[in-house]
Amino acid sequence: MRYYETLYIVHPDYEEDRLEKVRQEVDQRVEERLDVKIINSYVWGKRKLAYLVDKQKYGTYMMLQYSMESLKLASFNSWMELNESILAYMTIRLEEEPASRNGHDSSVPTREVESKKEKIKKEESTKA
Repeated sequence: MRYYETLYIVHPDYEEDRLEKVRQEVDQRVEERLDVKIINSYVWGKRKLAYLVDKQKYGTYMMLQYSMESLKLASFNSWMELNESILAYMTIRLEEEPASRNGHDSSVPTREVESKKEKIKKEESTKA
């Protein structure tokens, strides 16, 4: 059994409902097409990007960790490239099984996301 992790960045203006819809769409695509077992799938949070991606300074990072028997990532990667909601993505192979976060549909609590937003705003104001 091989373990993989896909980190993808979604448009920063999406609100919680739309982020959840994108997360569910990606999870569904992975489960249907790749025949995998999802270990974790959650919103990691909004962060400043190192460089502009599709004219965006920020992006919402989403994490997906899963296991599969065989390597079928080419079709998934092609789909991620064509998905307009996803700015960028990266898939890596993990050496060991990732720790579970209470089921694959967990997400970062709202207050944690809000505290990260406040931290980003403070950083921006100190730089200006």
